[in-house]
Amino acid sequence: MLQPSALVIGANGIVGSNMLAMLCAGTDWTVHAVARSHPPSDDRVRRIAVDLQDEAASRIALAALGPIDYVFFAALATGRTPAAQVGPNLALLRNAVSPLIGRGSGLRHVCVVQGTKWYGSHLGPYHTPAREGDARHDGPNFYYDQRDWLSAAQAGSDWSFSTLRPHFISGFNVGNPHNMMAAVGAYAAIKRELGDALDFPGTPACFQTLSMATDVSLLNRAMLWAATTAECANQDFNISNGDYFRWRDLWPAIAGSFGMPSGVVKPVRLATYMADKGAVWDAIVRRHSLRSTPLDKVVDWNWADFLFRGDWDDMSSTIKARRYGFDDCVDTQDDMLTALARYREERVLP
Repeated sequence: MLQPSALVIGANGIVGSNMLAMLCAGTDWTVHAVARSHPPSDDRVRRIAVDLQDEAASRIALAALGPIDYVFFAALATGRTPAAQVGPNLALLRNAVSPLIGRGSGLRHVCVVQGTKWYGSHLGPYHTPAREGDARHDGPNFYYDQRDWLSAAQAGSDWSFSTLRPHFISGFNVGNPHNMMAAVGAYAAIKRELGDALDFPGTPACFQTLSMATDVSLLNRAMLWAATTAECANQDFNISNGDYFRWRDLWPAIAGSFGMPSGVVKPVRLATYMADKGAVWDAIVRRHSLRSTPLDKVVDWNWADFLFRGDWDDMSSTIKARRYGFDDCVDTQDDMLTALARYREERVLP
């Protein structure tokens, strides 16, 4: 019996790179990886570098892979406004999937990772806990365009799709600066180097609000479950660790993991505060013999500012996923501390 083939789109990001690792840890898969720049080297993975914004190049590159059974899509294009994000992100998905569909293609399932921005979590207070069937918010949202395209493309076909909506993703990845624990860890390392306590850089309201996180390994397991469970065909699922957290309760544990005192709430724009901290980071890297990774490749501080400025509760219901059979869970505090420990083991953080 032939091994099923998996194609991971966005293989350099936190979701895609960890999905590759999980698939390669077993012996059941033939694994392919696509990223705009060369995906991480691994003899068990067939790697292709292609810009999925280029329709013609995408069709040629993906046709060379041969039959694909499962697609795990975790690619993202940035844009200055929600409206500007629609075209590029729709093109990523369309150009990744279109060459793989058609009579006799063998495609079974496309699993697309989206997020709680589906509910307008980035815009302000929204209905909580958010449920998969909640009404769409007003204004542009590329998740909606991707979901509508999937539904139209799949209609009447043998293959199916699923979309997953995680919260802030916790886990290890190098090279993707949109990473919650890399941001927390780099901020803490710099504050410690400067002899400061670990002040919370966000707003007082953000320090107090309820939120959720999603461990990347848990998300990867959910992706595999959704792709290989018949009942999940053409369904959407919220995926989170299963518990809630407040930064006020996690902050002392994070500070303790760096051997430094927990400070006070001291709002600061990290993009501004970190603008002149490159030399401090370089000194940390030299002293602790860390990987030589520029600070702006570790963290996008504009993104980190968004992380610490949500003044409203950010929660979604995972009841639907449980009812369909996915009841995996992770303790968020343990998960965050484990992620920081992994960054130290890999010599990214001190």
